[in-house]
Amino acid sequence: MSSISTKKPQIQVSGDTEQQEKNQSAKKLILEWLADESGYDEEAWPVLKRAIEENRPSKRKRFDE
Repeated sequence: MSSISTKKPQIQVSGDTEQQEKNQSAKKLILEWLADESGYDEEAWPVLKRAIEENRPSKRKRFDE
């Protein structure tokens, strides 16, 4: 007589479903960001870039002009 187990492995479905819901929420948020046409990014980036360059510890620039 063989000692091979015929039991099927248990699959955890609830955790997978929960992760899929989180993934869908993240996907929705990213798509909203990509669809944003408010112009905020184009307005805020130069200000942020200037602040980063002014406060860097070395003389090397972080961004190409």
